[in-house]
Amino acid sequence: MTDKLATVLTLDEIKRAEPDRITYRAVIDPVFTIGPKVHGGSLQMVVAHAAREALTALTAPDDPKAESAAEQIPVAISSDFLNAPDAAEIDLEVTLRKRGKTVTVISVDAVQTDRVMVSSSITMARPDTGPSHHTGASVLDGVPVEPPPSALALDGSPLASVNHLGPVLDLRIDPETMPFVEGKQGEPLVRGWIQPKGVAPDTDFAVLVCDISIPVVANLGLHGWAPTVQLTTYVRRHPAPGWLRFAATTVEVGPGMFEEDHLVVDSTGTVVAQSRQLALLPRR
Repeated sequence: MTDKLATVLTLDEIKRAEPDRITYRAVIDPVFTIGPKVHGGSLQMVVAHAAREALTALTAPDDPKAESAAEQIPVAISSDFLNAPDAAEIDLEVTLRKRGKTVTVISVDAVQTDRVMVSSSITMARPDTGPSHHTGASVLDGVPVEPPPSALALDGSPLASVNHLGPVLDLRIDPETMPFVEGKQGEPLVRGWIQPKGVAPDTDFAVLVCDISIPVVANLGLHGWAPTVQLTTYVRRHPAPGWLRFAATTVEVGPGMFEEDHLVVDSTGTVVAQSRQLALLPRR
């Protein structure tokens, strides 16, 4: 794991109110920003990681549910973005709402300058394993496992002046899904490949990937910051080593808001994560 990715997931416990509450402090490095503000997927990754850490910390070794707690990961993270956080210290106030052998529910408020910036509900459960009963067709069908030479890399591109995540991940975009870079318009679809630098992807990283795309409305000529209102991410499985492939799509772009869906598959073609985001259209 890259140093900065490991560091942002290093949480310091600063307060505990037994048996169900704990507060961590994280430090968000400026590399986890889009423009001046923290990248939503990166913050949701930290929030999900805090929930997992808290479940371990708040579970006694002799608890009958300790074994199941150790196997549970965040499988659903639903976040309301109340304010846009800065790259700085942020406190994660974690409350264990329900402890179960099958499902555990945890809430996390990300607090900065005494304001709740993002409020999240996290559902913990065991991830899927084994073969799926059904896998439907998707916009990632036929996309090669690894990016071709024609793929547009984040590193060294003009996009890197806005998306600062280059030091922690390798991102390649399918140029056929970025007509806006040539001043053209096209389908609101972005496809690409991504992996953390130096390590294999894991479920924490999969959460980040579920918000990695350039807003798909850019292909409709709508450019600029698209503030996230609400983001819900589902983590299905531990990803296999290698490149993750992602696709971002939308079915409805309204006059003021749009939804954006991410689908993420691993190197075996198995779905590892999905998300749906409600965002505001960029101001013209």
